[in-house]
Amino acid sequence: MTLIISAGSTGQPILIEGMVTMRWYNVDECGPESFSALADGFVPMAHEFGQFEGWSAGLTGQESSVYNLLRWDQRGIRRCHRTRSHIRTTPGDDFYWVVMPDRGEYAMRFRDEVTAVGPGRAVVAGLEVPCRLDIPDSAAYAFQVPRTEFEQRVRPRAHMNVVLDMSRGLGRVANDMIRGVHAEQSRLSEREFNAVCDRVTELLCMMTLGETQPQRDHHAEVAESIRRYLRENIGRADVRLPAVAYALGWSPRQLRAVLTQSGTTFRDVRREEALRAARALLDDPRATLSIAELATRCGFTPTWFSAAFKERFGLTPREYRRSRRAEITEQA
Repeated sequence: MTLIISAGSTGQPILIEGMVTMRWYNVDECGPESFSALADGFVPMAHEFGQFEGWSAGLTGQESSVYNLLRWDQRGIRRCHRTRSHIRTTPGDDFYWVVMPDRGEYAMRFRDEVTAVGPGRAVVAGLEVPCRLDIPDSAAYAFQVPRTEFEQRVRPRAHMNVVLDMSRGLGRVANDMIRGVHAEQSRLSEREFNAVCDRVTELLCMMTLGETQPQRDHHAEVAESIRRYLRENIGRADVRLPAVAYALGWSPRQLRAVLTQSGTTFRDVRREEALRAARALLDDPRATLSIAELATRCGFTPTWFSAAFKERFGLTPREYRRSRRAEITEQA
């Protein structure tokens, strides 16, 4: 993806191309043509505007190499059509969008199915099939999540179109986190931004699976405590199943059962947290571990680590480290 946007009041263009490091950007209110070009940099669509004269919108956003968090403020009506031609050119099948209105209502139509959400709710949707968006005078947050982040926890579907309650329970927590991380603007490093977005995504997946139902609250809480324990102890302590179960006051059988009811396994959870720990070490310019040493620390053999890391993040550990160091050098 390549975008050219205005960097706040400076008016200087920023070029974002390929893998990006952490960026904050602010696009002042602009007219229909400029906003259409900006929106098409994320997901190409055909745009229609009510009352073309006087229509305006602004956009603020944070972007890392993994996640994208935007907020738009739109004055006037906009309708967007995602056609088969758009999809052939830009499939858009490698991510989901989570749209959370702050003002007004956001509606999506897939064939004859219409989903409308307003403040206090959010919709999780894929845009790899033809659809239409109806966006009135409104403001909303849009959180772009790599599809793999959802599909490792939620069974894949032809397209996602799930409505979440963001006004209470885990939804309210995720709502506050999304607002809070966006309010921090450029004060977050990429590692910090990705870490918070990882946690928000976990909460959204739990809600998508229905794990906020009362009878599953305890299981969801235990599953998260397992993830948290692994996150804090990979490379520092024994993270095999018996040791983790003992540390948390559970039997291995009970721990397996809880994770099964949460739709995953201990092996998958440990592997995911180990890969995230490895990514964090590769992000750290002060880390001196070789790739082989890093693999061993995270519980992998070097060969398996390279294959697993590339499958999860799209680059080998060596390629990822090289790209991150090049980005840091460019910023210096």
